[in-house]
Amino acid sequence: MMLKVAKLGIAIAAVLAWIVPAAYAGVPDVTQSFYVPQAGNTTTPLEGLSVPNPSFRFFRACPNNDGGASLPNNARIKVVVRDVNGTGIAGIAAADVCLLFNGGTPLQGFSGVGADSVIANAQFNQTPLCPDVRCVQADAETDALGTTFITFAGSTVGSPGVATRSPLRKWGHYDTEVPVYVLGFKIAGRLTTASANGTYTLRIKNFDHTLGLGTALNQGETVTSGDFNAIAINIGVDNIFSYWRDFDYTGGAGGVGVTDFNAISLHVGHDCDSPNNP
Repeated sequence: MMLKVAKLGIAIAAVLAWIVPAAYAGVPDVTQSFYVPQAGNTTTPLEGLSVPNPSFRFFRACPNNDGGASLPNNARIKVVVRDVNGTGIAGIAAADVCLLFNGGTPLQGFSGVGADSVIANAQFNQTPLCPDVRCVQADAETDALGTTFITFAGSTVGSPGVATRSPLRKWGHYDTEVPVYVLGFKIAGRLTTASANGTYTLRIKNFDHTLGLGTALNQGETVTSGDFNAIAINIGVDNIFSYWRDFDYTGGAGGVGVTDFNAISLHVGHDCDSPNNP
């Protein structure tokens, strides 16, 4: 009798050993899941510190999301979701893979785990009315390898990683980190697919970079003369704001240059209904 019980115990343990890992097969493992900055096509993408410039030099936005110098060249991240076994998790819905915004600042009454100085709300930006943006979702569900893309300007149906402007992708200002969440799990960035987790942090610069963080109405999500002047009078200047004014990520002391001036010049006066409405 004892022998039978022992054998039964061994059999149950064997079954559990087989079942339990499977129970975690659909759960993202944050040590093995990651995102990577990319641009260009998806076959031979610019990734990480691509020569001659980093792929994330295209990570700069206009609050109208009107293209041109705003989020050009299919600016995006690639997201790879793996379980504890290192296996890609297929079929995660696009809406469950997000760049997460709080919508506004703590001073404006917004809170949460998303970016808290990205401005994307209709409460304080009413004229013109701006969309509420909380989740900038993936282009498509994860594929058989657990991979998808979040193309910032908007997705193209049937072509993940290729941009088509979405009128709902409008926001202002910037944050030191735009977190990426999958099924409620925050995942880390990698500079390249082969890099280690934590080697990259997502930041998206914005031509609207000086106002909109307070409680005054209609100050955010618009590129003002103040934004323009902050670039025009600081070409070659190196200070605490230079990083955010260096729209093409040339870097180094005095990284703000003529190319940054030219880029913002094309977007002065743009807001949530200009030049494109919606």
